[in-house]
Amino acid sequence: MLRAGGAVLGASILAGYGSDSASGGDETCEFDPIEASARSLRADYERGEITAESVVKTYLDRIEAYDDELDSILAINPNVLERATELDRRVAEKGELAGPLHGIPVTLKDNIETDDMVTTGGAVVMDEFVPKEDATLVKQIREAGGIILAKSNLDEFAFGYDGVSSIGGATKNPYDPERFAGGSSGGSGAATAANLTMLSVGTDTGGSVRVPASACGLVGLRPTTGLVSRDGIIPLALNDDTAGPMTRTVEDAALLLDAMVGYDPADDRTVKSDGKLPHDDGKRYVDCLDEDGLDGAGIGVYRDFVGPGTLGADADEPDDEELAADMQEVTELFDAALEDMAAAGATVVDPVDPPAPDRIDEVNTDTESEYSRDKGDYLDGIEADGAPSDIDGILESEEYSPGNCPTLESRAEVDGDATDEDLEYRYALSEEPALRQEVLKPMVENDLDALVFPTLIQSPPRIDTDEGWGANAQFTPPLDFPSMTVPIGFTDRTGMPAGIEIVTPRFEEAKLFELAYAYEQATEHRSPPDYGPVNDADTDWSKASIEAWNEAQPVEETVAVLGCDAPADPDGQ
Repeated sequence: MLRAGGAVLGASILAGYGSDSASGGDETCEFDPIEASARSLRADYERGEITAESVVKTYLDRIEAYDDELDSILAINPNVLERATELDRRVAEKGELAGPLHGIPVTLKDNIETDDMVTTGGAVVMDEFVPKEDATLVKQIREAGGIILAKSNLDEFAFGYDGVSSIGGATKNPYDPERFAGGSSGGSGAATAANLTMLSVGTDTGGSVRVPASACGLVGLRPTTGLVSRDGIIPLALNDDTAGPMTRTVEDAALLLDAMVGYDPADDRTVKSDGKLPHDDGKRYVDCLDEDGLDGAGIGVYRDFVGPGTLGADADEPDDEELAADMQEVTELFDAALEDMAAAGATVVDPVDPPAPDRIDEVNTDTESEYSRDKGDYLDGIEADGAPSDIDGILESEEYSPGNCPTLESRAEVDGDATDEDLEYRYALSEEPALRQEVLKPMVENDLDALVFPTLIQSPPRIDTDEGWGANAQFTPPLDFPSMTVPIGFTDRTGMPAGIEIVTPRFEEAKLFELAYAYEQATEHRSPPDYGPVNDADTDWSKASIEAWNEAQPVEETVAVLGCDAPADPDGQ
């Protein structure tokens, strides 16, 4: 069984707040969570029209009502109501909000450490590991007034796109539960799309934020590596690992990122962000949002990444007529997005030639030796009860998804301490600057601010098939360029969302937000799945009832605890 462990913006007097309940607010005011934004909720708090306690209970009711179908949530924070009450009391007593994320519920992918909950990476073998302290980004979210609501399901140890774990099984897509929600941050994607949380954080090494964000009709940002601290995140491959927001709007992504960035002594990579943040000039990413941001912008199109192109799918047309038709619909949505960008004043250059696929692949550092080194160092360093000490310990436990067997077995045979002697790895690292120049040269020559292509060239695959993903997500990690996926609409045949990926040079997140926001506001393609209001919620939420809810979540035994001899059935059937 899964067991749960355990900057002020300035004072504003909130009229009427604290007069009607011990927690400090009017409990009779109803909160509508459907597509609610952080900005709108913050405005409600400022006016004294809502309490954090009532907001949290609303999301808990939705998790109780809908997550049995989605399997997006692994555990609810047992202290979530205490935190909400603490924030309400602050408003009642001091007349001020705790920070820019005051009372905003945030769900974390369960490879991000929290000191009051287990951190499992989705694996049964880790289901008793409670970290000694929060990950740096979690501390920052709490300091900004945010509420850690829950931990979300993920592809076990963050390795794949399907979003399958031995604890939670396969996360289902809220637009079609017979399809995957994506991975590895699939739980964060599904929960946010279905309005089971307000904001989410995922992690991205080779597409793990952008793939589920596109599959679930969300905004998903992979920031420049070094913008957000990696301290306290179970690693996959540290050279490319980063955390990023997964939200329903570009504005919410900017608000969440604002709280997550900055130098962290525990992660030397973050020193590269010094002097490159809008915060250094007294601004924030939310100040970069501009409805006219596309006017005069140069947008380059990687046409080779569209449809059955050279990256993300076979170069030839697929034999499956249904898949070919689906790809064509995604292409048409993408082309319509380009027309919308041009109508908003952008100069669209189509095509721009990308580096060859083999060139991108050879500079990608996600090698077996890096995984073995980084995962081994992490497990050895935590020295905690409830966690194995190395990759061999995971294998010996047989408490993990069989789908992870090839990865774990091959990595266990590699000497992680010899990573620096891995010539393939060293070559990849040495070629990253040259690859960046190959991409930047045509951008400069064509006066381009960004590059664009479909995040996925097809709809998310069905769970009961061996369909591929058609993801273009491996392009930006070796470049270290930030990239954001934004919804571009829904296909007619499958009814599934599609996304456009927008890429800018390193540490140009401000420009990325400007362009993405302008496109979003001009098109408004985001539309929620059919998970409506919860009208009959009668759960008496308390710390004890939350812990009981966590205990009741079933371990997916048919994909776990059987080790490598078990069939790797992604649906746990």
